[in-house]
Amino acid sequence: MAVGAAATLVIALALHFFLVDAEKRHLLQRKEQAARTLAASMKLPFTQILLYEETGLVAESGLLDLYISRMAGNRDMHVSYAMVLDPEGHVLSHSDLTQFHKRLDDPLSRKALAATGMILSSVGDPFEGGVIDVATPLNVSSKRFGTLRLGYSLSGLAEEIRGLKRKVLVLTISAAALMIFFLFVAARVMARPIRRLVNALNSVHLGRLEPMPLPERNDELGDLQDSYRIMVDRLRKEEIERVKTRELLARTEKMATIGTLAAGIAHEINSPLTGAMHSIGALAKESLPPRKRDRYLKVAGESLERIRRAVSQLLDYSTVHATNFSECDLSRLVADTLELLHYQIGRSGIEVENRLPPLAVRGDAHKLEQVLVNIVMNAIAAMPSGGRLEFSHAEDGSSLTLIIADTGEGIPEENHGRIFEPFFTTKGNGKGTGLGLAVCRKIVEQHDGKISVSSRPGEGAKFFITLPRPLLMEGTHGR
Repeated sequence: MAVGAAATLVIALALHFFLVDAEKRHLLQRKEQAARTLAASMKLPFTQILLYEETGLVAESGLLDLYISRMAGNRDMHVSYAMVLDPEGHVLSHSDLTQFHKRLDDPLSRKALAATGMILSSVGDPFEGGVIDVATPLNVSSKRFGTLRLGYSLSGLAEEIRGLKRKVLVLTISAAALMIFFLFVAARVMARPIRRLVNALNSVHLGRLEPMPLPERNDELGDLQDSYRIMVDRLRKEEIERVKTRELLARTEKMATIGTLAAGIAHEINSPLTGAMHSIGALAKESLPPRKRDRYLKVAGESLERIRRAVSQLLDYSTVHATNFSECDLSRLVADTLELLHYQIGRSGIEVENRLPPLAVRGDAHKLEQVLVNIVMNAIAAMPSGGRLEFSHAEDGSSLTLIIADTGEGIPEENHGRIFEPFFTTKGNGKGTGLGLAVCRKIVEQHDGKISVSSRPGEGAKFFITLPRPLLMEGTHGR
C-alpha cells in the first residue's frame, strides 16, 4: 500500500506539472497570437497615414501620435509601449514622448528594421511580467514607409498561471487522495489472506515440505492456496527422488574418478614394476660383477620407490578427509596434481607450463588437490589431440587467484554459469555426471573463496580460483 500510495503521489505530481506546463505553453501561444492580431490590425491604418503624408494627400496633423497614444492608453489592448520608426530607425511617433526624433540602434530595433515580415521577440520572463515585442513593416508592395513596434504586456499572465496552478493542484490532490483511499481499502481486504499465504510459502523456503493449514476460499486467493498445496506435495516427492538420484550419481562419479585415476596409477606402477622385475631377474645370476649388481640394485630400489609413491598418492586421494584448515603451499599442490595425472597428460600430448612460485594459502590441502584434479581432468578431456596447460597466478592485498588456462575446445558463453551446477554436463552419455565442478565450487566456497571461468568456443578456457591469503602472510609478503 505504501508503494502504491507513493506511486500515486508521484504520478499525481507529474501529472500536475505536465498539465501546468502544457497550459502555460497554451496561454503563451494565445498571448502571442493576440499580439500578432493586434499588430496586423494596426498595420493598415499606420501604413495609410504614412502613405497619405508622403503623397501629400493629407498634411501632418498628429494622426500617428493620436493612434499611438490611444493604443498605449487602452488597457484592453495590453500595450506597454508603441512606436513608429522610419526606414532609417528615427522615431516618428512614440508612446514615450522623450524618444521623439531619436534614432534607435538597439538590437531589437535593428532586427525590426531588417525584418521583411512580422517578428516576435520575448523581453524578460514571459511568466513574470515580461513583454512580447512585436515588429511589423509598414509597406505597400515593395515600398517600405516605416516600421511599427509595440510591446504586448504579459503582466496578467502570471496571475492566470497562479490561478491555474491552484486549480490543478486541488484536482490532483483530490484524485491522489481518492486513489490512496481505495488502495488502503484494498490492502485491508487483501492483506490478511495474502500474509497467511506468504507465511506458508516462507515455510517452504525454510525447508518445511508439509502444507500449512489454510482456510478454504472460493476466490483467486483460494486458487493460489490450492496451487501452493500442489506445489508442496510435488516438491516433497521431487526432494525424495532428488536425494536418491544425487546419492546414485555421487557413487557413479566416485567410481568413474577412481577408475580414471586407477588407469593412470596402473601405468605409473607398470613401468617401474617391469624395471624392478628385470633388475631382480638379473640379480639372480651369480656371475654379475659388483658394478652391474650395484646398478641393478639401484634401479630396483628406485622402481619400488616410484611404486610406493604412486600407491600412496592413490590412497591419499581416495581417502575421505574431514575439513582440516592449515597453511599449505598452493604451488606444491599443483605439482602433486600434475605428478598424479602425469600418465593422462602425457598420453594426450599436452604440454604443461607451471609458472607458480611458492604461494601460501590457508585451506584443506586434500580438498584443494581434489579441486585441482577435477579441473585438470576437464582440461585433458577438452584437449584430446594435445594442447597446452598453463598455471599462473595474480594477487592483491588480501587474496590470491590461481589461473588454470588450457587451449582446448572452450565453453559456450551460455554455459559459463551452469557448469558449476550439480548434474550439468556437456559430455556424452556415460562420460560424466556433472558433479565434478559443482564439488569444486562447494570446496572453494568452504574456503571463503570463489571460482569462475572465462572461455569462448575454440579458444580454450581459463579457470580462476580465488582464495584468501593467511593473515601472517599479509604482513610478510614481498620481503
